[in-house]
Amino acid sequence: MCNPIENCFSSLKTNIKQYLALMRDEMNDPLLISNGQPISKTEARMQILERAAHVSMVKITQRMVQRMELHASKFVNAAVRMDDMVEYDHCSDITRSLYKV
Repeated sequence: MCNPIENCFSSLKTNIKQYLALMRDEMNDPLLISNGQPISKTEARMQILERAAHVSMVKITQRMVQRMELHASKFVNAAVRMDDMVEYDHCSDITRSLYKV
């Protein structure tokens, strides 16, 4: 990938999916609002999704963005040189390690 933000969003999406998997039971049972009225499943799911996004956003750190930028620059430089991208297949292992930052 030549755009570092794509890797960051991919990491964010992975974290959100993991959070939602943990909240599966809560998603199936509608929550109650303060006055005791049930809210719709759609509203309950939206609240859980917003919470998942807030929890996951803190995992996108400046260090992660910098590492993703360095990772992407390898592909951009290879493309400029018209190198064969097969040489850069080992970078997928590096990318997986970056998501765990």
